[in-house]
Amino acid sequence: MTKRLIILIILFNCLSLSIGYAQFSPSLQNYTLAEYKAGNQNWDISRADNGKVYVANSSGLLEYDALLWKLYQLPNKTTVRSVLTVDDIVYTGSYEEFGYWQEDEFGLLKYHSLSNTILDKISPNEEIWGIVKFKDKIIFRSFLNTYIYDYNQVVQLKSDSIIISFSVIEDDLYVSTLSEGVFLLKENKLEPFYFNDLLVDTKIISINKYDDKLLLMTSLKGSFFLKNGTLIPTNFQINEKIKQHQLNNFSILKNGEMVFGTIKDGAFFNRPFGEFKISC
Repeated sequence: MTKRLIILIILFNCLSLSIGYAQFSPSLQNYTLAEYKAGNQNWDISRADNGKVYVANSSGLLEYDALLWKLYQLPNKTTVRSVLTVDDIVYTGSYEEFGYWQEDEFGLLKYHSLSNTILDKISPNEEIWGIVKFKDKIIFRSFLNTYIYDYNQVVQLKSDSIIISFSVIEDDLYVSTLSEGVFLLKENKLEPFYFNDLLVDTKIISINKYDDKLLLMTSLKGSFFLKNGTLIPTNFQINEKIKQHQLNNFSILKNGEMVFGTIKDGAFFNRPFGEFKISC
């Protein structure tokens, strides 16, 4: 649990903790700009199996080994928007650029571009906002395109609608769009999965498994259950808060606790004994 909280602190640069409904003091550490010596915006974060933490930062890729921070810059020195660690490889997405980092014989990360292999297909001003591992592939996402890397080549899939999020649930990858509903990635194709007028012009932040239903979290419309083709609003008490403060990230922890990251008012945690908030 401590690792998750530290990650959230880095992401939101939070300064204070306010607790409701219960007295609880989790272990927190706030890393300041003076400590990690990089840009003041952190966009994404991933923890490797060896314990190192990697942060997508406005100045490049940050690496933290619990003692020291290191900054690695891309060849074009652009902002890193997304990061994912898989085994000993660190994948990143940036401005008109995506690829991976691997340690050399001196333990330093070296960058290998994947987007250079399909330069004629990269859209102007395109940025890679999300990366997931799905089966035996690494999937990169911009608002315009999906890029599938099978460790040999990169395949581009275009979308007719703005892509908002990826969600991997068991053997399925759900692709949520702004106006065309939800798709499933099947054999390098996007197949329609679910559409509802209520979801038009709606940012679906994530899709999760919840008991025997799917849980859809949206940016400004709250949360919904989806079962047997029926969309049902949830009765979560936190719905009004996440509507008001604009949900931007969501996660269900292994113990069932839920974490809501908002744009306007920090992160909220739902726990069995009540709710507490990390505010920025």
